[in-house]
Amino acid sequence: MDVPITHIIGTAALLGLVISVALAYGIIVDYIEANVLEAQVEQIAEYVSMNLVNLISLTEFAYGDLSSPTVMTKTLELPEDLNEKPYLVRLINESGNCYVEVKLVTRSDISARSPIPLNSTRAHITIATEETINGINSIFPDETITLSTTVYGGNPNIIIWCWKYDSDTIYAGLGIRAGGT
Repeated sequence: MDVPITHIIGTAALLGLVISVALAYGIIVDYIEANVLEAQVEQIAEYVSMNLVNLISLTEFAYGDLSSPTVMTKTLELPEDLNEKPYLVRLINESGNCYVEVKLVTRSDISARSPIPLNSTRAHITIATEETINGINSIFPDETITLSTTVYGGNPNIIIWCWKYDSDTIYAGLGIRAGGT
């Protein structure tokens, strides 16, 4: 009778060990994936922020003290998804400081912010965030661009735009170009 009980105990212990190893493996893989995704969302936030600042500087340099109905744009080359997970790119304003925020749709714990340094120019710069987009949208001259504060990554028509409204005011933000041209 002792032999069958030892086999049952040994089998149960072996099953417990296999389950423990499988759970540990899953936890380690999830941890590594989260670290990789965090690095990717940080890179995307920095990429969008850097390109937005460069476009603002170019607009100010190109038009100087003149206003222009011309809207300068740059198509963003963003990955379609991050490890088959969709993500959002947003422009936010917190206490007067503007940021690009990138976060996964399926995992709210994975996100990154990159500041948009706006104090380096002499013009008044307004970033199209939730607080300001309606006012900008009502006077925006380019009807081929849909202004937005939030876009889903992977859309090939995502752009950043910049518009010198008058000699002292520059508007900038995210958008989607109609038709993808």
